[in-house]
Amino acid sequence: MADQPSPDLPEPGTDTATGTDPDATYDQPGYEDKSFGQAVDQDRELADELLAETGGDADEAERRFDEEAAGAPTLERQRGED
Repeated sequence: MADQPSPDLPEPGTDTATGTDPDATYDQPGYEDKSFGQAVDQDRELADELLAETGGDADEAERRFDEEAAGAPTLERQRGED
């Protein structure tokens, strides 16, 4: 059996303590630095902050949200922008 090639195995994942990187994004389920719930909470706060910073300009706040949100990578993928 030692002469048989071993099957190609994927690299093992690396897990980190969830929430240790406040600038982390949420790209997909699995090994993440930010949980889905943390990303949703952060993005909810970001939406409020952006509306305040833009003086209520919803279009500008939305544009910035698309760039700055923790869920931005997922939004891009869902829209087919990657």
